Amino acid sequence: MGTTFDANQGKRKMNNATKKILLLVVVVIIGLSFMTSFLFNWKIIPPGYTGIKISRLVDKGISHENTVTGFVFYNPIQTQLIVYPTFIQRVVWTHDLLEGSPANEELTFNTKDSVPVNLDVAVSYGLNPDQVPTFYTKFRADRIEYFTHGYMRDTARNVVVSIGSEYNFDDINGAKKEEFLDRISKELNARVSGFGVTIQQFGLIGALRPPQALLDSVSAKTRAIQDAIRTENEIRSAQAEAKKRIAIAEGEAAANRALLLSLDPKLLEWEKLKLQHEAIKKWNGVVPSVMSGNNGGMLFNIPLQNIKP
Repeated sequence: MGTTFDANQGKRKMNNATKKILLLVVVVIIGLSFMTSFLFNWKIIPPGYTGIKISRLVDKGISHENTVTGFVFYNPIQTQLIVYPTFIQRVVWTHDLLEGSPANEELTFNTKDSVPVNLDVAVSYGLNPDQVPTFYTKFRADRIEYFTHGYMRDTARNVVVSIGSEYNFDDINGAKKEEFLDRISKELNARVSGFGVTIQQFGLIGALRPPQALLDSVSAKTRAIQDAIRTENEIRSAQAEAKKRIAIAEGEAAANRALLLSLDPKLLEWEKLKLQHEAIKKWNGVVPSVMSGNNGGMLFNIPLQNIKP
C-alpha cells in the first residue's frame, strides 16, 4: 500500500510540474505577443520607398526615417510608421471607364473664344525623399493615392481652366498645342514643388474633344482650305501654260518678221535669175503648145521670131 501511494503522489507532482511549465510557456507567448503587438514592432522598407515615424505623443512631431531599404523598428503604441514611394508615379485622368479610375475623370475647360473642351491627360511625378515629412504635415495622407486623386487633380484642373482660357481653340488645337501643355506642366509643378512633389511630365492622351458641331466645322474649314489650294494651283498651272504658248507665238512671229526684213529686192531678183537659169538649162528648144500669162507662161521672155520651127 505504501509503495502504491508513493507512486500516485509522484505522478501528481509530475503532472503539477508539467502544468506549471505549460502555463509558463503560455504566459511567455502571450507576453511576447503583447510586446510585439503593442510595445515593439518592425517593418521592412523596400527599395524605392522611404518612411517617416510619427510620434503619437503630444508635441513630439514627425521624424524622417532615412532607411532606404531594410528593417525599421518602432514602438507601435508610441510611434506610427508611414511608407511612401519615391519612384516615379504615373496617373491618368480620362473619360474612359476602362483606363485609370472606373469613373469619368476627364478635365474640362472653356477656351478664350468660349469653346468647351474636354481632354484626357497623363501625369508623372515623384516625391523628394528629404521632403516627405513636409509632405505628410501638409496632407496627412497615409496613402499617396489620396493626394494624387485629391489635391493634385484639383490643382491640375484649376491650372488647365486658368491657362486654357487664354487661348483660342484653333491655337491649342494647332500650332500652340505644345506651348499650352508646357505651360500647364510648369505651372502645376510650381504649385506642388513646395511640398516635395516634382512634376516630370504632363501629357495629352488622344486629341482634344470640343463639341461635335465644332469638329464638323473644323473639318469643313480644312476641306475648304484644301480645295482653295488645289484651285489656286490649277490657276497657276493654266497661267503658266498660257504664258508658255504666248512666248512660243511671239518667238515665231519675231522669227517671221526677221525673215521678211532680210528679203530685200536685190535678193529676190537674184533668186528669180537663179530659177530662170535652171529653167534654160533644162529647156529642149520646143515651144509649149499651151501657154498662158503675158509671156505665154514662160519663166523668162524670149522673142518668138527668134524661135526656129
